Amino acid sequence: MKFEQDFLHYIKSGATIIQIISHETQRVHGVVNKTADELERSWFSWNRIDGIKKWEQREFIDEDADCREASGVLEKFEEEGFENSLLILEDFHPDLTENQPHIIRRLRNIVQRKYADRTLILSQPITGLPVELEKEVQVMEMPLPTVDDLKVVLQHVCQRFNLEEAKYEETLPVLEAALGLSIMEADLAFAKAIVKKGRITESEISLIISEKEQVIRKSGYLEYYHPQEDLNDVGGLDKLKEWLNRRGNAFSESAREYGLEQPRGILLLGVPGTGKSLAAKAASNAWQFPLLRLDMGKIYGGIVGQSEKNIRGALGIAETLAPCILWIDEIEKGLSGIQSSGATDGGTTSRVLGTFLTWMQEKNKPVFVLATANDISQLPPELLRKGRVDEIFFVDLPDCQARQEILNIHLRRRGRGELFSDAELSRIAKEAKGYTGAELEEAVKEALFRAFDEGRQVELDDVIAAIKDSYPLSKTMQEVIEATRKWAKSRAVQASSREPEAFNEKPKDTTKTPRLRQEAANPFI
Repeated sequence: MKFEQDFLHYIKSGATIIQIISHETQRVHGVVNKTADELERSWFSWNRIDGIKKWEQREFIDEDADCREASGVLEKFEEEGFENSLLILEDFHPDLTENQPHIIRRLRNIVQRKYADRTLILSQPITGLPVELEKEVQVMEMPLPTVDDLKVVLQHVCQRFNLEEAKYEETLPVLEAALGLSIMEADLAFAKAIVKKGRITESEISLIISEKEQVIRKSGYLEYYHPQEDLNDVGGLDKLKEWLNRRGNAFSESAREYGLEQPRGILLLGVPGTGKSLAAKAASNAWQFPLLRLDMGKIYGGIVGQSEKNIRGALGIAETLAPCILWIDEIEKGLSGIQSSGATDGGTTSRVLGTFLTWMQEKNKPVFVLATANDISQLPPELLRKGRVDEIFFVDLPDCQARQEILNIHLRRRGRGELFSDAELSRIAKEAKGYTGAELEEAVKEALFRAFDEGRQVELDDVIAAIKDSYPLSKTMQEVIEATRKWAKSRAVQASSREPEAFNEKPKDTTKTPRLRQEAANPFI
């Protein structure tokens, strides 16, 4: 394990104080115990309740239970009795503040004396180091448990519940289901599965995942989705669906052996309501990958450095759950104001974007990024560069054939797939020229409401009337859509192989149609 190797190398190199960031005290003890065995050192643990304890003969024994003050344990550390040892200071961070200058000074003295035979380990769940110690203390962040770590947790839980070997399986799917959890959270997830079902097999994976979903939601940045839609539920967009079907096989081991790289991600640009978010859900279902939605709005925090920490934490969880799809809906809204970031928010947005782009460029875990955007003018040019995403697709308004497919999908979902003939669906699709998929769905629902209110089956005229009573986005945003089409023609791949339909000729008198301020880029038009 890389973390254990780095920890060992720091101690061998003469690092006197090492700070480990982790909630998992047991894993910290495990790493220290393994390192102490390899270096033939003894090791101790200290906290404010138990004082100093020594690990001996596979258990802790009291060394000095009365030593409960931070200054006292540091004084003890420099005395005889701690030669050739490691000492863990648990939850020491409250003493690493400006109100405790004597503690900071004593730590600096310890570093400057360069003890070759003893090492202090500051174990704490949150980051935090005084400026005075930033250059003298090595900081390490313990990653979330691996499959091997989770296997140990599973065995421990099964022993605790006296579970027979025939009633639990240490298979890879069971262990991978708990990836992304800490050892405490994984322990609880396994235990709940045993309590509910009396066993833990691949049949209990859904129970483990449900516990993981709660933990992911606690982070506040990621949401775990269980999409029901597949690519057959996406009307039109044949080129996009073909691309997704082809890339779905590229995550396999045979693809690695063939020399293929893992797909990195795509960016879907286009008109709102045209199926971009639906495509993300369908891809997750088609590939059988977890779908994690990243809420960029929740990334930003009020404390300096918190936003950057939040984005790193969210991306770290996504990597732990790999292979998965990281879905970022309307990414331009989370990055709005990037041009004035230095003047308006102290550069926070720029730093968050920089962290995200660097991760996209350098990531080696199979996390497929699927980002959607409606307003291309707000997208930073760095995000559009090849290498960070595999392809940029432009999702245009559905043409007549795609509208017919979409209508059929929504009618079929509501148990009326055979209600209208192809000719009738074609007629509805022609009446709905310029309508998005979301607007077609609303028209179908409105027609059903009308028919239900009158106590009869829905008819063709109900759907057509619902369409005519609504005003599509393509009419209010016609100039924006035309400008976007021109931009995408030479910079993006069309998600559909068919040519988009041209807009109808504009009416001569447009002054009667009220417009929002943002609907026209040119105030003189």
